[in-house]
Amino acid sequence: MKPFHLVFACCAASSLLACSPSGESTATDEQAAGAVVVSVACPGANEDGEIEIRPGLSAKVLSNGYGRTAALGDHAGVHAVLWLHDESQPERKGLEIWSSGGDEPFEFQIGSSGFIDGWSPGIECMHLGETRELIIAPELAYGERGRPPVPGDATLLYELELVTLRGPDDDREAGSQ
Repeated sequence: MKPFHLVFACCAASSLLACSPSGESTATDEQAAGAVVVSVACPGANEDGEIEIRPGLSAKVLSNGYGRTAALGDHAGVHAVLWLHDESQPERKGLEIWSSGGDEPFEFQIGSSGFIDGWSPGIECMHLGETRELIIAPELAYGERGRPPVPGDATLLYELELVTLRGPDDDREAGSQ
């Protein structure tokens, strides 16, 4: 595995928590054990397309999707680019850390372990076909220590397009591919 893919896999890693519109965690022992649990209502975007998912995790819808929303336990495929968030740079995009690149999306199960805490809640509730910008604060990413090439206390900025989505027990794949 290339170092950038490993970083993304780790970046894209570690959340078992869904979030409610109030920002409260809704994870249960059943979720932690890998059981499929229906998620709560998705928070809506404001007039600027911005979504406050929970403290330290926000999104901005760049283009609307056309399909159903992603839910905890779904298998998703995304095209993704990760930058360090930098307010002094155009579009707040600092150093590019990783890109899924190519035609094949990065695939994972929403809510699976091994991802940073902001990953799954940031993708849950995306519509199939949606593109969004996801801002993840350090406390929901790599924290004070970081994980090279991500420095400590780094805020992450992802640009994501949800291109495939299937239920946890569904062999059929829905997507724009």
